[in-house]
Amino acid sequence: MKKLLFILLSISHYAMAQSFTGDWSGNVQNVNGSLPAEMQLKVLTNNSVDGQLIVFANSAKDNYILKGSINATTAAGTLTYKDGTSFNFSMQLANGQIRQEISYNGQIILSGTFSKQNANTSVTNAPNADGLYRDPNLVGKWEIQENYSSSGGFYGGSSSVIVLNADGTIDDGGSGSYVSGPNSSGKSAGGGNQMIAEAKALGARWYTKDKTFYWRLLVNGKVTDVANSKYYIERGALLLTDLKTGKKQLYYKK
Repeated sequence: MKKLLFILLSISHYAMAQSFTGDWSGNVQNVNGSLPAEMQLKVLTNNSVDGQLIVFANSAKDNYILKGSINATTAAGTLTYKDGTSFNFSMQLANGQIRQEISYNGQIILSGTFSKQNANTSVTNAPNADGLYRDPNLVGKWEIQENYSSSGGFYGGSSSVIVLNADGTIDDGGSGSYVSGPNSSGKSAGGGNQMIAEAKALGARWYTKDKTFYWRLLVNGKVTDVANSKYYIERGALLLTDLKTGKKQLYYKK
């Protein structure tokens, strides 16, 4: 009986470990910004994991060989760059996402969030209860960042997060800013995105059609559909192009 329980437990752990297998896309980030990234993972029978992490920076990409071990829904191991530099990583699998931390000499230098590619393929063309189709790849938290610098040695930036829910509603994911200079630095965090508050007040629901992002609003008791922007998703990055102004905004999935 004891041996049978051990076998069942081993099978259960291996089945959970297999959830890591596949192609994952997302981003890695630190206080200076965020970069699109991908992981390709394969779990072996001894619950070890092999693969690679690819980080995209402008037109270049950096490849890291990933090797580690899995214990149920967590994994840890090393990432090795082509010049031989080795980094440590830890990963946690929860709610269909991998949260990752990368460290060097005991200090965490990057953190990331990844979603499995094509995880929602079976429901890609399925409408929601309200009859509106919503691209499942858009569901989640999206962050936009702006950075600036000055000739006086000051630099800083701001970020805000919008949450696109699967039912078409939206939420404020918070905002933050930082500033640094020769003799001072500071950070702040908060919420209160006015655009999101106004959209929620109008009962706004988002949906998609032909790679176009729409808002459905209730204006003076009348349902109004507004085509907002064209969208393009790749490697955890979302590019929105406003249909009226042509302005482009780049978001990264959190």
